[in-house]
Amino acid sequence: MKKTLIFVLAAITVMMFSSCNGLKKMIENADDINYSVNPEILEVHGGKVAVSIKGNFPEKYFNKKVTATITPTLVWEGGEKALTPIYVEGEKIKGNAKVIEYKAGGGFSYNESFEYIPAMRRSTLELRIVATKGSKTGEFDPEVIAEGIVATPELVKFVGQSSTAKDKFVKDHPDSKIGQINYDKNRADLKPAEIKRAEMVALKDFINEVAKDERKNFVSIELTSYASPEGTIDRNTQVSGDRGKTIDKYVKSEFKKIDEFKNESFFKYLITEEDWEGFKKAVSESNLADKDMIIRVVNMNTDPNKREEEIRNMTATFQELEKEIHPLLRRSEVKVNIMLIGNTDEEIDALFASEPGKLSVEELLYLGKLTEDNNKKIQIYTKTTELYPKDWRGFNNLSAVQYNAGNYPAAKTAAEKAKSLEANATVFNNLGNVYLTEGNIEEAETNFKSATGVPEASIGQGAIAIKNAKYKTASEFYGEYCSFNAGLAKLLNGEYDAAVRAADCGQDKDNAYNYYLKAIAGARKNDTELLFNNLRTACTKDPSLKAFAAKDMEFFKYFDNDTFKTIIK
Repeated sequence: MKKTLIFVLAAITVMMFSSCNGLKKMIENADDINYSVNPEILEVHGGKVAVSIKGNFPEKYFNKKVTATITPTLVWEGGEKALTPIYVEGEKIKGNAKVIEYKAGGGFSYNESFEYIPAMRRSTLELRIVATKGSKTGEFDPEVIAEGIVATPELVKFVGQSSTAKDKFVKDHPDSKIGQINYDKNRADLKPAEIKRAEMVALKDFINEVAKDERKNFVSIELTSYASPEGTIDRNTQVSGDRGKTIDKYVKSEFKKIDEFKNESFFKYLITEEDWEGFKKAVSESNLADKDMIIRVVNMNTDPNKREEEIRNMTATFQELEKEIHPLLRRSEVKVNIMLIGNTDEEIDALFASEPGKLSVEELLYLGKLTEDNNKKIQIYTKTTELYPKDWRGFNNLSAVQYNAGNYPAAKTAAEKAKSLEANATVFNNLGNVYLTEGNIEEAETNFKSATGVPEASIGQGAIAIKNAKYKTASEFYGEYCSFNAGLAKLLNGEYDAAVRAADCGQDKDNAYNYYLKAIAGARKNDTELLFNNLRTACTKDPSLKAFAAKDMEFFKYFDNDTFKTIIK
């Protein structure tokens, strides 16, 4: 009887010890829990880090009466961030947590995202487990399940490409002047009174002035002679041709001392035997009572003889035509074509320095395009806005140059003024650039969308697409454009060779970050030559990149590489 009692007491003691130590046993065997993280190295996309964790508890591990809180925690130098906890419980706990069976074991899945800050680049993601059984609570040793965060998308530069308004400057302007000589019916002789008419006197003065002015060049002379449409075609052909000879002889004789007039190729001739077009125009502009009927007759009959017959049948009307219309059509025209020679680039520049008020807005805008000096561009466009304050182009171009110079407040002020004068796509792009640089992504995107048809707008849109983790879209926005951001977009879209090309061919190709980008492409391609050569150049150009690379998880598998360590030391 006594032995039996001792045995029972011993059994109870073993059961009590086992029950009290269920929690301890779980902590001791924590290595039996399996965890997996996706991705294995965390990544930033759209300013956030997404993490997916799966955990699996083995068979006969999770005590039936235990509850546990698993807190994923990101830890970095100088800080940490606890994520949303995971709650699990044994099968005898009547709570709302994920149940883990004792015999079969079980697992959990977890998805979370959090805002990224740069200090997190070199960090560890660990699981902190606190378990409770009855009144007993125990803490597991922290379990590190991931190291570091790839933050390459955060390298995006919030810059766009300015768009300038085009000038309409043309150095040489065509000009012309016309003089007309009239003849009597069926005659081709030149009447002295016609030569003395104000119109012909003005033409003669014009020709002589051009001959003396070095900034005016003769181009050609067009001599056109006409016959009015009444009479036979043969007669009209003869008389119009004779009139052509008359005017040709007069012009060559009158201006025989001018070299251009000695060259036969300088003259162009045209004869119109029956001037029906001139006839219709003169009738339509006249006060003739039957003018609509006359024009209808002309339009309805393609045969010139039939036209004339029909019109002659309108006896009274024909008499009016003979008096008021036909005399206007018996003529020769002298059209002198010249070229006005504008200021040279040097002359425009000199005028800007001495008397800018003498320059047209087109000349000022053109001058701004000639120089590569941003400071001088600012001076030119500022003066343009002063002299021509109602022309949006001066303010727009000033905004573009101020933006390129890094004076974003001034760029914004100028762009807003340009918009107040004319809200167009070019201005919207420049406003979008300013908002982008300010970090106001929403306003930037709104303005870029309003910049339809402006190619430069795609550059700013590409930067926004990178920020929003739309890498394929970003790559498409940049197309064949070359810049750091263009290369970054292609890198993030998995186009590593294209990324290298884009970083290699832009105006910023010698910037340290372009070499750094190519180094990342090398790491992703497992191309150590591409990696180390470019990383070495990047760190030489910008020594601060050594410390940056030392914490860049793009190079995680090279952290212990001797060449890598030599470059960043």
